[in-house]
Amino acid sequence: MRSGGFLFETDGGSFDIDIGDVEKLAGSGDPDGLYAMGMAYLFGWEVEEDRERGFKLLEAASEKGQPDAMTLLVRLFMSHDYLMDIKKAVEYSMNGAEAGISDAQLFLGIAYMDGVGVGRDYAKAAELFRKSARQGNSEARNSLAFMYQEGLGVEKDGGKAFKLYKNAASAGNINAQYQTGAYYEGGISVKADMKKAAEWYGKAAESGDTFAMERLGIIYNHGSSELPSDPEMSFKWFLDAALGGMLGAMCYVGLYYMDGFGTEKDEEEGMKWLRLASSSGSKEADELLSKWGEGISGGRERHRT
Repeated sequence: MRSGGFLFETDGGSFDIDIGDVEKLAGSGDPDGLYAMGMAYLFGWEVEEDRERGFKLLEAASEKGQPDAMTLLVRLFMSHDYLMDIKKAVEYSMNGAEAGISDAQLFLGIAYMDGVGVGRDYAKAAELFRKSARQGNSEARNSLAFMYQEGLGVEKDGGKAFKLYKNAASAGNINAQYQTGAYYEGGISVKADMKKAAEWYGKAAESGDTFAMERLGIIYNHGSSELPSDPEMSFKWFLDAALGGMLGAMCYVGLYYMDGFGTEKDEEEGMKWLRLASSSGSKEADELLSKWGEGISGGRERHRT
């Protein structure tokens, strides 16, 4: 849909129609009209939102072979917003992939990679990811990077994996941003650079990736020639990761409070975080609590990861 109407593509070109014309098309059983009307109800475009009605219209369009409707239902299924039989999801993905729809190629690639609804076939998965990636799908680039990283269906190639991750990361893919940071941090197929690692971890962290937050806590703890140690930044990122449920980060936050490292010293707050980590299943926190007990006071070196 575009502002002011719905854009329809035909062999003779593209044209805009309003919601009234879309309703007429859907009422006549036209697959494209059913798809467009389904989208309208699903997302509240020019009509009051009615998700159940939207689903029914998309189902009707899919039964008539409309590949975009099929792909949308699979996308909703993948995001747990729509219930669907896995074999039908694969069938719809196949139809969408044959029609050249990037998301359908991605979904079908995932099915082959995981062996869900079809026999596992890494080579087919990689081929589908590649087709989708060529259309600019960042998630497909991220998935193809993983295939090259692990040597699944393709020859293992860290250099290609890094390039694909970085490309997907630049397009905003959160997992690829984390992986790009990990490649720079570990010097995997690229020169190690903690400043660049922190930059990419930071992008992922700002989007809510708690693993990236924890890595930033570690990087700013250690410091490097490219990125000086920064206890306050280290504490900030460990705290964010801990609030996101990362057990290791909870331990570090507890230790930082106990030592007054990167934050004001507060042994009571430190013990609270260690107890929280322990109750959440952290063996490291268990060991620390067992070793130190409840009445700890000074005398320890600042904790470094």
